[in-house]
Amino acid sequence: MSHIFEIAENIYRIASFTPPIPVTFTQFLIVDESPLLFHTGPRGVFRETLEAISKVIDPVKIRYISWSHLEADECGALNDFLQIAPNAEPVAGELAVMLNVGDFFTRAVKSMKDNEVLELGRHRLRYLITPHVPHSWDAVLAFDEATKTLLASDLFTHFGETVPTTESDIVEQALSVHKQLPEYVPVGSHTAKVFDRLEGLQPKVLAGHHAPAFTGNAVQALRDLRRGLFEMTGR
Repeated sequence: MSHIFEIAENIYRIASFTPPIPVTFTQFLIVDESPLLFHTGPRGVFRETLEAISKVIDPVKIRYISWSHLEADECGALNDFLQIAPNAEPVAGELAVMLNVGDFFTRAVKSMKDNEVLELGRHRLRYLITPHVPHSWDAVLAFDEATKTLLASDLFTHFGETVPTTESDIVEQALSVHKQLPEYVPVGSHTAKVFDRLEGLQPKVLAGHHAPAFTGNAVQALRDLRRGLFEMTGR
């Protein structure tokens, strides 16, 4: 069963935890003139995600579907959603469109350049091209300028079932995951530049794919995660 919770104005977190898989899968629905779903989850949670969305809007009205990078838990159910929403347009970073997504999805994918904004109505979703952050060459992160919510993908991954929102520290648990999976986020010269950009956005909410939505000091959490990742890799 998926649980739905409003984490910022008209941004809904849809979370599924299905043992023995050790992480929570989280999708985000932005309700606006042009509703957007960020992450679809894997196909195994499609029906329950669809049911959760139906509690807020008619899924047929979804206008855009987006994700951070090409993985089953990020966009595995995309084609299923395209069958439900006839006017939905997949949206990805330009590198993903150039590289491979055209071979996976049944509808043409809208390409977003670095720093380009997708207008949803009141919400404005700014796309950040972030190769290998959190991972994968095609990675993007997205920032809603209306609520200052950063769709942070896998940066703050936690193991286990997570609460919808928290102001408590999320970095320690995230770093424990990174210690167990040391190649989860490849840390290099590019990483600091990405964190500089993220901190510069001054986000108020960190909406993680496998984590609670963090509503505490988001800039400090980004700084602490950056420091921890670089210390772990000796950089």
